[in-house]
Amino acid sequence: MAGKAQNRQSGTRKHVPDRPLEPLSIPGGCTHIDGSILEGGGQILRNAAALAAITGTSIHVDNIRAGRKKPGLRPQHLAGLGLIAKISGGALQGGQENSSAIVLQPGRLQCRNALGDTGTAGSCALLAQAALPCLLYAVPEPSSAESSKASVLELRGGTDAAMAPSIGYLQHVLLPMLRHLFGLTLDLQLERRGFYPQGGGRAALMVQSLVPGSSLAAFDLTERGSVTGITVRAFQAGQMKPDVAERMASAAVTALQKGWPHDAELRKEVVHEPKAWAVGTGSGILVTAVTSTALVLGRGVPAERGRAAQDIGEQAASELLGDLHSGLCVDDWMQDQLIIFMALAQGTSRMSCGEPTLHTRTAMTVAEMMTTAKFTVKPPKGERQHWLIECVGAGISV
Repeated sequence: MAGKAQNRQSGTRKHVPDRPLEPLSIPGGCTHIDGSILEGGGQILRNAAALAAITGTSIHVDNIRAGRKKPGLRPQHLAGLGLIAKISGGALQGGQENSSAIVLQPGRLQCRNALGDTGTAGSCALLAQAALPCLLYAVPEPSSAESSKASVLELRGGTDAAMAPSIGYLQHVLLPMLRHLFGLTLDLQLERRGFYPQGGGRAALMVQSLVPGSSLAAFDLTERGSVTGITVRAFQAGQMKPDVAERMASAAVTALQKGWPHDAELRKEVVHEPKAWAVGTGSGILVTAVTSTALVLGRGVPAERGRAAQDIGEQAASELLGDLHSGLCVDDWMQDQLIIFMALAQGTSRMSCGEPTLHTRTAMTVAEMMTTAKFTVKPPKGERQHWLIECVGAGISV
């Protein structure tokens, strides 16, 4: 699943006294979205705001994170909303911490360089997830060269936050899948890792926009093919025993060798981040598999204090093995991240997956509220052992 940004905030962040929440001015024709439906978290804001910017539709979202321990907007949610407002040249009301309602009135998406900063250890990967679809639909500024169709986002925050995709997952799973499915020009460079509680990580996301007048093409993810390669990537940074990443990676490799006795190249990468390339202390592992049909599946696990490195490596391997033995075309995190692209695409897209997660069902609901896309979910039946998600896309062009 796409996951929630890390709930705990940076211990170094200065306390800012709450300001009285200003009343919202809701424009006519504004689409209302209840922020407490289904998953009820930040994903609703990210998807709704992105689709609002792409379609040019104003949105009013209330009951934001109503069921959470700390309801309302947190710094990472504000950063995402502010980023989308900036790249769309729009206006945001209710943009302050703890606000339970916002109004976003988007302008015109244009290719530009921008900064997205959570100001905490909240996930900067989730900032990228929210902004990426918007930048595909951006157009060059009138004064720029015709060839200038790329935007660069500088992302700051936690690179390996709990309960969110890691920056490595974006680099090695999501972006390769999007390049394969749509022929997109995308790149993500990790400049510095950042961990709880300081955050301070940095990454640069480059997105080249679609050709004006074009739209995303529908895709069919129902044939996985054979597994051709598996890669284990483990890293560590800061103050910890020097063999943590190696033990993590070795445990994963051993589990994969036992659990997947088929022909597939198995690679191992272990990285010790230099002091200048990380803020704080942390480690983690990402295990990915590539198939003969160019699909990528991945499972990542961040380190936890007091938990053995071997256990973390074995968990990542076990989760990936579960995906491989199931024959699924996407992992659970990829499942819900593709929903917005299915909704935007021209034609009927199909995806063979596990039982739709709550994040996936939430993403489908928001997409149907914001566009003309229509989703159908089919449970396993007969010879078809997997769930099937189909979407007649809205065919939105640049």
